[in-house]
Parts: sequence; C-alpha cells; structure tokens
Amino acid sequence: MAMATLAGNARTWAHGATRRNARAIGRGLGFAAVGGLTALLLSNVLPYFGAGADDMPFLHEKGALAIDPVWRTVFDLHVAGGALCLVVALPLFSRQLLRRHPGWHRALGWTYVLSVLVLVAPTGLWLAPTAKGGFAGQSGFAVTGLYLFGTTALGLREVLRRDFVAHRAWMVRSYALAASALSFRVLFVALEIARVPHAYVIGVWASFGLDLVVAELVIGRAVRRPQPSRSPS
Repeated sequence: MAMATLAGNARTWAHGATRRNARAIGRGLGFAAVGGLTALLLSNVLPYFGAGADDMPFLHEKGALAIDPVWRTVFDLHVAGGALCLVVALPLFSRQLLRRHPGWHRALGWTYVLSVLVLVAPTGLWLAPTAKGGFAGQSGFAVTGLYLFGTTALGLREVLRRDFVAHRAWMVRSYALAASALSFRVLFVALEIARVPHAYVIGVWASFGLDLVVAELVIGRAVRRPQPSRSPS
C-alpha cells in the first residue's frame, strides 16, 4: 500500500515537473520570438533617424506629407515612442525582475506607460487619417490606437488603486495592442506571399483581433496560477 502511494506520488511529481518544464520552454520560445521580432523592427525603424531617412521607401510613398514639418515631427515621435515602449515592455514580464528589483519594474513600467499615453497613441491617432488602405485601413489604425490608449490608462488606474491583478490584466492587453506593430508585419508578409487581396487592410484588422485573443488567453492562464507576492508599486 505504501509503495503504491509512493509510486503514485512520484508519477504525480514527474507529471507536474514535465508540465512546468513545458511551460518554461514555451515561455522561453515566446520571449525569444517576440524579442527577435522587436529587434528586427528596431533595425527597420532606426534608419528613419539617420542621414538617409529621406530615402526610406515608406516616406517616398507619402509624397508631400513626408516633407511637411508637422507630419514628419509627429511621425518621428510615433516611431521613437513605439520603439521605446516595445523595448522596455519585455523585461516587465519577468517575474524575477518584479521579485528582486521592484524599483526597476516601476521605472520601466512608468517609461512604458508614458511612452504609450504621451507618444505612441496620440501620434498614432493623428497619423491614422493618412494611413494606407483607405477608410478600412485608417479606421483599423485608429481603433488600435484608441484601444491602446484605453487599456494602458486603465492599467495605470488599477496600479494606482493597488489592484495588481487587474493592473496585470490591463497591461497584458496594452502590450498586445502595442505588439500589433510586430504581428501586423508578420501577417502582412504572409498574406502578400499568399497573394490574398487587400492584404494590408486584412493585416491591420487581423493583428488587432489576434493580439487581443492571445492577450485574453495569457490573462486566463495567469489567473489560474499563483502570482508574485511582491507588489509592482
């Protein structure tokens, strides 16, 4: 009887360890993929701040807008803010950083929130009417910008209320929307390769919807597991 109990406990422990290892590997691969896409995006946007910025294909497409000083300033702020928020967001998902260095977590969190609320979302909404894809594409970027601003503001509100569970949920949604800059590019390239009509517009809306679905799945999993005891603020 005792041996059977021990064997059962051993199997349960081994099964639990396997699941934990699988989750850890999955998280590692996910972070690696997102980190790689973020690095690729940075390599694509940094030339906008170099000497040859005027020769970038995207700016050529914009024609007279690209030489309008107001439009160009707003565009540069949007690109810079987007790059900043995507970079600082990645370590915020580290449980070790939250437990061991809560001050760093707070500093990075404030940097992310301010970059979104002050730079990325307002400039994105200002630029949306000049986006490609006609009304369908422009409205897709506008909706994404509104949701990004709203989820980030709600995340800030909840952490100031010290409701850290709600804070984490809203910030996962916020990052998912910010990361649509990454998923859009992947989807757009895939749709272009597949020769899908209206690939640009479909990519805009698909990245918005898909990223929100992924966010809800992540939030659902987080609710079912213990959270770090140390508060993020």
